[in-house]
Amino acid sequence: MSVAMPMEKRSHGHAKGQECELWLPYPPSANRYWRHARGRTFVSPEGEAFRKAARSQWFATYGLTVSPWNGAVALEVTLHPVRPKDWERRQRLQGETWVDSVRCIDLDNCLKIPLDALQGIAFENDKQVREIIMKRGEPVEHGALRVKWAELQG
Repeated sequence: MSVAMPMEKRSHGHAKGQECELWLPYPPSANRYWRHARGRTFVSPEGEAFRKAARSQWFATYGLTVSPWNGAVALEVTLHPVRPKDWERRQRLQGETWVDSVRCIDLDNCLKIPLDALQGIAFENDKQVREIIMKRGEPVEHGALRVKWAELQG
């Protein structure tokens, strides 16, 4: 990933090459985020709750001092599934492979959700995203989605 090195401050509140990170709640799948009725597509109540949580987390982390980036952006998204209550037993019986038995939405089914939720707060438009790294992380208590992004050089 060719990320610009830290240099001068930009007017939009980011240092060139600065990396930002947000921890968001476990997202709904794309199938539950969008709804279709009467020829219209709209964000479901579950999707609106995720958007609201993303905005709340953004303002809790960065406040009003940082405005959306307007250049090309690289993203790294890590989906952490919900850790089951019996995780210790699974770990004891299955060893390191216990994480493979944890239920998790498909990575490709969750990607559009954070892009949509962060549009207008982290970056102006999801068309700015030029590079994406997507991976599944370790299960955590309530599940989570970690999103990191940086402005691309050039």
